[in-house]
Formats: sequence, structure tokens, C-alpha cells
Amino acid sequence: MKVTKEQAQQNKLALLEAAGQLFKQHGIDGVGVADVCRQAGLTHGALYKHFTDKQDLAAQAFAHAFEAGHGRVARAAGGGAGRQRSLATYLDRYLSLNVRDDMAKGCPLVSTACETARQGEAVSRSYADAFAELRAGVEASLPGDAPQAERQALASTVVAALVGAMAISRGMAKADRAEADAVLAQVRGVLESLAAR
Repeated sequence: MKVTKEQAQQNKLALLEAAGQLFKQHGIDGVGVADVCRQAGLTHGALYKHFTDKQDLAAQAFAHAFEAGHGRVARAAGGGAGRQRSLATYLDRYLSLNVRDDMAKGCPLVSTACETARQGEAVSRSYADAFAELRAGVEASLPGDAPQAERQALASTVVAALVGAMAISRGMAKADRAEADAVLAQVRGVLESLAAR
């Protein structure tokens, strides 16, 4: 039976969504293409009509997951009254306890930070592109009129702190929830004071 273009696009989207969720929960190396197909309710044949291999799937799934999550944050940040409000939106979304406690939620920059280094160039490129896009969004939300190089450096620092704080908080949450919560709150306070300069 021939699949329509519309159905093919829906199949690809289902595969991207399934892969993105599974990769964030279990890591890229912890998930096989059979797991992705099962989650999406599709066959291996459907997967390989859209992706050349698992690395291609991982790169596209990463980009898709980032765009979906970052798009929501960017829209929310842009809807605020002034730059300070939009930076607060980034901090709210990226340092959320709900996101911390559910690996399937949140930015794939956090859930795949260390693992991406063990993947191929396509996955690394998707990661680098996502970092650059998030940095640009944070940079646009920063208050003040500092030179662009200074704003970009501060935005890089903010993004690195957001990703690092969430990774550390997730790592210790089962052992010491109070300390894990404190890490997120403390990093938020430091970032707010840095951005206010």
C-alpha cells in the first residue's frame, strides 16, 4: 500500500517524537531503532525511508526536540514586558523542578550533554546549532546595552550555567533533594544578578 506524502510526514514526525523522548530518557546509546519504531508504532522500513542510520535519526530527533521546546520558551519569553521579563522566562523554564524530575521534559542540551561527545559529527552539529540558537535567544533577552561581544559572552555563560545546573540537580536529586533544589535556586540567583549588571 502506497503511503501518501501527508502520511509519510506524519510517520516521520512520530519517529522524531518517539526518538526524542526515548533519547532524553535513556540516552542515545541506550535506545535501539527497534525501540523507536515500537514507540512510534511503525516498522523499521518506515524509519529507514526517512533516516539513513541511527546517527541521522539522533541528529534530526535532537534538532526536532530542541526546536519544539525552545520554540515554546522563546514564544513565552517574547511575550513578556521588556527584556528582564523574557530572561526570567528562560530561567523559569530551564531551572524548573518539574523539568528536573522528568527526563522526557526539558531541553535535550541537558539530557544529552555528555553523551553527545560520543556520537558522530551530525549529532554534534545538531548540539552546536541548538547551543547557538539558545545563546542567541538568551542574548536577546539580556537587559542593558553592552557591546555585542560582551552580551554574547554573558549569554554563553547563562546557557552553560542553565545546562550545568540542571544536569547537576538531576544527578543528585534522588540522594539529596533539598540540595538539588538549592542548586537550581542558587544558580538562578547568580544569573539574575549577573544579567542585571
